[in-house]
Amino acid sequence: MNWLFWQMAGQGPMTGNFGHFMVYAPDSEVATRNYGVSRYGMEVMRLADVLDKHLEGTTSMVGEQYTVADMACMPWAYQLFKGYKHSSGIGAREILSADRYSNVKSWLVRLLERPAVQRGIRVCSSSPKPWMDTDKPLKMAKL
Repeated sequence: MNWLFWQMAGQGPMTGNFGHFMVYAPDSEVATRNYGVSRYGMEVMRLADVLDKHLEGTTSMVGEQYTVADMACMPWAYQLFKGYKHSSGIGAREILSADRYSNVKSWLVRLLERPAVQRGIRVCSSSPKPWMDTDKPLKMAKL
């Protein structure tokens, strides 16, 4: 539960704010964008360091068992390595020097070997989204 609270109160909001300023802040608002990237980037780096230290010597967030804590924290950590690309081509990985978080990187590699994680990434990154295709009705599972 502690790691879920950590993700909900820190990792998610701070990483999301960093990504917003880095990717979506208008080019005309350079000072605002730079402030947001700097402010939230420093906090994301602090949180990544906390996670990196926690993952030292373990395979998962809670000991050796894959848990909902891994599921909640993984997408945000993944963004530091593969997501948040500015239109200039520079990504969060470069700005935040994400490769220095070797335990986070190793943890992500292990999680990315899981078929369910691979499918989740594929579903979330495919475009157009199946639910946005208005020509086809959505197939709903029966309860």
